[in-house]
Amino acid sequence: MPSPLYSDVPFAPAQRAFSDAKLYLFALAFALGNLLLPMAVHALPQGGLIFLPLFFFTLVAAYSEGLNAGLMVALASPLLNHALTGMPPTALLPLILLKSLFIAIAAALVAARLKRVSLPAIAGLVLGMQALGALAEWALLGSLAAALHSAWLGIPGMLLMSLGGYALLRFMARLRGQEDQAL
Repeated sequence: MPSPLYSDVPFAPAQRAFSDAKLYLFALAFALGNLLLPMAVHALPQGGLIFLPLFFFTLVAAYSEGLNAGLMVALASPLLNHALTGMPPTALLPLILLKSLFIAIAAALVAARLKRVSLPAIAGLVLGMQALGALAEWALLGSLAAALHSAWLGIPGMLLMSLGGYALLRFMARLRGQEDQAL
């Protein structure tokens, strides 16, 4: 019987080494996701600020494939997006990179420790990323009001990233479980 939709499921991150060719394939796939999703979302007014699309596949990459993949996606995604589309703007690139690296490192550490896909853990990672981002934005811009406004605008994205990340990781856990049973 499948576990309820909201329950934790066993899941061990891959922890791929730099010598593993799959690391580069997964990192490329997740970085492409982080390129295409923001393009779609930026068609909406303030879509990037509301839906936080640039961090979704970074979270999933780090949680599922480990720190190396997470760091590769965390660095490549904002830089590729900026080079190809001009988004995020140059002034926000350091803040976006900080948030991206935070979610990659934190997600890889949480996944390695828990060895489970957990909705509260994923939601905590997303909330932590936004909190750190708000603090960094306040420090960089000197405006607490602007930082809180950005955090407030990102609530729909935090919910979608938490629920969507959880759903995708549960799906990946199911696929990995089937692979393990086939061996």
